[in-house]
Amino acid sequence: MIPFTYGFVGWVTNWLALKMTFYPIQFVGIPPYFGWQGIIPRKAHKMASKSVDVITERLLNIKEVFLKVDPKKAELVFLPALEPSIRYTMREFSDALDPKLWDMIPEVVREEIYHKVKRESGVTIRKVIRKLQKDIDSLFDVKALVLKKLSGKNVGLVVELFKEVGAPEFRFIERSGFYFGFLLGLVQMVFMIYYPLAWTLPIQGVIVGYLTNYLALEMIFRPLLPKKFLGIFTYQGLFLKRQSEVSRLYAKLVSEKILTPKNILSELIFGKASLDIISIIRKEVISHVDSVTFLAKPALFASGKMEEFDTAKQRIAVAMADNAVEKSFHLEEYLGEALEIKTMMGDRMSALPPKEFESILRSAFQEDELLLILVGAVLGAMVGWFQMVFIV
Repeated sequence: MIPFTYGFVGWVTNWLALKMTFYPIQFVGIPPYFGWQGIIPRKAHKMASKSVDVITERLLNIKEVFLKVDPKKAELVFLPALEPSIRYTMREFSDALDPKLWDMIPEVVREEIYHKVKRESGVTIRKVIRKLQKDIDSLFDVKALVLKKLSGKNVGLVVELFKEVGAPEFRFIERSGFYFGFLLGLVQMVFMIYYPLAWTLPIQGVIVGYLTNYLALEMIFRPLLPKKFLGIFTYQGLFLKRQSEVSRLYAKLVSEKILTPKNILSELIFGKASLDIISIIRKEVISHVDSVTFLAKPALFASGKMEEFDTAKQRIAVAMADNAVEKSFHLEEYLGEALEIKTMMGDRMSALPPKEFESILRSAFQEDELLLILVGAVLGAMVGWFQMVFIV
């Protein structure tokens, strides 16, 4: 029964080590020392920082990404959402100068004014987008967004990210525990036949628990490049062998759960640069109003209405900027298509050198690999002790 017992020991120790890697998400027990929190949730902020470094330094150039947005196409998507606001602000502007003025203007003339304002609004949209593209590094903090989405209350997303990216490797760790345990059990069986010393069972359990975890981790990440063994078969670390597949999946998860169009727009609109962005929009709207009303300024000046004109212009700029912010999420679908984050990240990640690629998943274990292996050793010792006391 020893090979099967040690196969079971290997499977249980690896299974439990994996569970302790991911769960519980929050600390359970009496803080700070009596209890446990999953290794990945506990190190979520540090791992998120590493992910940020990989994403921003090797996989994604945010300026290059935003240059993919076509201002003219963005105008076609966004302008229809602003049409009600354009008509409303035109009436407001007219009433600010003279409450009777708008009703005195013929319908045909009002429509002509509307279409001119609409054309100029399109120009304003394009100018704002070009301004964002030019200054995107100072207006959009991609590192802050990724950290926010992967730490704090969002640590569950870190766990999800690692679990999905490394799913086959984690299944291998679990299953390999039985295979390695069984093989080591055959050796222990021969040992027990010739040296039936019950007190050695806990020691044997330590060896099995330690080796099954150690060998599983080594086979996932080593060798970095395909290597021929015994001149017969070629082997490469399981994770490294899946570099192309993992790259596509990682890029998909990041683009769908972290750097989504909605999250990017939210960061732009409500993040630290929100006031700067609203200021840009207001400035362009004021310029737009000046352009549309250029010919009317002499008459306004002559009638003493310039002060009312300036006040109305400022009010319209505020209203249009606020409306632009409110309606900006109409750009979500187009941004998702234009930014091509998934494609860019997937291509660049596939091309990473093996050592850099390895760190993406191994960062989940790197600092606590020894702890995981020792957990296996301790659990193996407990099973060995159980055998010694209750079976032998």
